[in-house]
Amino acid sequence: MTTNSPATLTEKIAEPRKDSTPAKVTPKQLIRSAVEINRREIENALPDGYVGGPERFARTVLTCVARDPKLLSCTPQSVIGAAMQAAQLGLTPGVLGEAWLVPYRDQCTFQVGVRGLISLAARSGIVIQAHTVHERDEFHHELGLEPILRHVPAHGERGKSVAWYAVARDRTTKDLLGFQVIDRAHVDKRRALNRGSSPAWDGWYDEMALGKAVREVCRFLPLSVEMATAMASDGVVRTEIAGQADEHIAEWDDQ
Repeated sequence: MTTNSPATLTEKIAEPRKDSTPAKVTPKQLIRSAVEINRREIENALPDGYVGGPERFARTVLTCVARDPKLLSCTPQSVIGAAMQAAQLGLTPGVLGEAWLVPYRDQCTFQVGVRGLISLAARSGIVIQAHTVHERDEFHHELGLEPILRHVPAHGERGKSVAWYAVARDRTTKDLLGFQVIDRAHVDKRRALNRGSSPAWDGWYDEMALGKAVREVCRFLPLSVEMATAMASDGVVRTEIAGQADEHIAEWDDQ
């Protein structure tokens, strides 16, 4: 299946006027049209049992665009491509925090959120818990042959956040599979390496930082194909609608 080009999308929604002057098409109309045109592909991509079906998924994509005007500067193909990446992984983009549509230059990139990683891990029988450490909390951790992690949140005012950690356990046996602790310097360094910046960082820094901790612990877990694909998909620009999610993981081309 071929991807609709901007010209094709324009032709589908810009009907000629009586004076033969083409109607002016806004970026929002182009993206909305792209979602409608590819509704069947979205429906086929979503896993069975996805709550709300393709209608709800399409609404969440349009809501993401409405809440982040920078997405209007992205090509419709890249917006749909990022949305398809989320659909094929069964993740909902936007406020649920499972995945994000993030603008970078004139392209929309896909980014998996902390709740998305936790959800994918749960499908593989792994339970992940993630928490924020504040400066007045009692916190201690050790690595080595007998790792130790102890966290006692302070009562009342806990102070600013200073670290984040994620713990992974086997859902059946409850055995500890590992944990990872990261500090603010680590979070900011990782954030700087990302292509584009999710708008969620502005109001949800701690939650986004927890996502970095979850990613760190996931690196040392036995990953399912879905989970490995989601982690490798961060920052990917996808313009092809056909194919599976793991077929569109590639390096950025800045040329």
